[in-house]
Amino acid sequence: MEQVRIRKAAVPQSVFAKILLPFAVPVLITFALLLLVGNHWPRDIAPGSGLKLAGLGASAITALAVWHSAVARVQAPKARKGTALLCAVTGLMGWPVWCVGVLPSINGAALNSQTTVRMTLERIEVTHASKSRALYHWAWLKAGRDDSVIGSGRYFISNEIYDRLEKTRPGAVKVTVAEGLLGAQIVRGFN
Repeated sequence: MEQVRIRKAAVPQSVFAKILLPFAVPVLITFALLLLVGNHWPRDIAPGSGLKLAGLGASAITALAVWHSAVARVQAPKARKGTALLCAVTGLMGWPVWCVGVLPSINGAALNSQTTVRMTLERIEVTHASKSRALYHWAWLKAGRDDSVIGSGRYFISNEIYDRLEKTRPGAVKVTVAEGLLGAQIVRGFN
């Protein structure tokens, strides 16, 4: 009678579930913030004042922590490298979620003093929300100075502000901003 050798798997099955965590963690945190805080913390970040680098850092730390946890009992070098690659990919998938979900909410938790910046109004526009009949209103603003605390770009505005700008067509707009907890500038209003 032949003996059948049963090969022990090089990678435990739990590893495959864990490598999804670098993407799942920021999604779950975003949903938790949505349920717990809602719209109480301002999130409208000014162009040129984003949290992309902070989001990349949060994503990298999450992916590294998950990888370290996932391969704690894995001995095969190829399996460790493959797990590292998959964690890096899911970490990169989580990067935008950190940048537009979690970090803007945390940034708006505490605001420093407000500043008013004078900007040139280049144009206003309306776009359609994806898969909806809702409309988004935008103002394209240009910073007057190179040392401005906020940059030139497309700013989200309310329907009321859009109507006012469309009627008056001012050459300049005053934008009130405040520095958030993580250092990004948050738009607080338009005059």
